Amino acid sequence: MYTIGKVALMSNVTVRTLRYYDEIGLLPAEKNAHGHRFYTDKDVSKLHYILTLRDIGLPLESIQTALSGKQVNVRDVLTIRLKMIQTEMKQLKKMESSITSLIVLAEVEQATDWESVFATFYTLPDNQDALKSLWGHHFSEEEVETLLDLPHLGGGGELADTSVDLLKDVRANLHIHPASETAQQLAKRWVTWVDNMYEGNSELANKVWETSQHEEAVGFYQFEKELVAFIEQAITYYYETQIKDNMP
Repeated sequence: MYTIGKVALMSNVTVRTLRYYDEIGLLPAEKNAHGHRFYTDKDVSKLHYILTLRDIGLPLESIQTALSGKQVNVRDVLTIRLKMIQTEMKQLKKMESSITSLIVLAEVEQATDWESVFATFYTLPDNQDALKSLWGHHFSEEEVETLLDLPHLGGGGELADTSVDLLKDVRANLHIHPASETAQQLAKRWVTWVDNMYEGNSELANKVWETSQHEEAVGFYQFEKELVAFIEQAITYYYETQIKDNMP
């Protein structure tokens, strides 16, 4: 026979848990004249079975039903629990993606308040059906599929990381003249980034750029007007220089 304290120590559970299991009839204990609880080897084995089922997420009611000798289809119970776990994993994955995006947005925009970050975040739905619905008003079905495959802020990968670094550098230099050497280097990086992002599809890239500037909540990252004006001017100077350099 084992005392409740000994069983708790052996099984890595609390005395309070064992008392509760006794009270609800899940793991009844023998009691002496003083009300002290004692357990047999069979009780300890039963406890470990209970703990195993609990660890895989089965509720105590289901465990109690299984232990009472009633007909319980183990496969059905485990299948239900598996589906619950898969649903939880999807929810956690979505939460992970949202939090990662928020962290990146806060870093890119150098925002310290919730309102600033969420203002941008809510224009970037991560649900593909929602995006298809939004983009279907502006893009062809083929273009929509291409857009869904593009990397996004917080999504990880080389292109996504390049996006973050480039946006941070552009924002840090909005005060300089668009024709300056530093601005021209940024323009070159921007042109290269866009070309890599859209795999040379300049028509789609321009279409996205125009749509994102004139349509609210269309599912694209919303650049502030100051950045848009700066980068457009810098790129204009960049192409003009390229044309001059290539003239005979």
